[in-house]
Amino acid sequence: MSAFYHGEKMMLKKSTHESGMAGEFFVMETLYRLGYEPALTLGNAKSVDILAEKKKGDPIRISVKTIRGGGKWGVGTEDLSLKKNLFFVLLFYRDFSNVTTRPEVFVIPAPDVEKMKMDWLKSCAVYCSNEEQRQKLSPYKEAWGLFEK
Repeated sequence: MSAFYHGEKMMLKKSTHESGMAGEFFVMETLYRLGYEPALTLGNAKSVDILAEKKKGDPIRISVKTIRGGGKWGVGTEDLSLKKNLFFVLLFYRDFSNVTTRPEVFVIPAPDVEKMKMDWLKSCAVYCSNEEQRQKLSPYKEAWGLFEK
């Protein structure tokens, strides 16, 4: 967490770096267990976090989005409708500091993310902040098998 001053009070702000890195490594570990050979991409302005392939088959590209406490995952404004080998893995850590819990996981093909995204400031996001939005996500919960299709 980083600190900043607001008036006379020091406020603690959650850093997204820690949860983002934890999420990427969580997905890498799962991919290894599923028989993939994943590679983490580096850089702050990247659109793909992980490249992965099996010995037989086309490589897949994965964008990992991590939140803690709920709300929404920012997915940008790019048209994702034709991105066949791109997947979003959306992670929701309810209690990030509790290492005995795992995040909720949603594996969503990019064309489906395109259909789900909604406006958010000057960008777009996939929301999980109410029951209707969580219902739209439910078919993708723990849907690691979608990489095989």
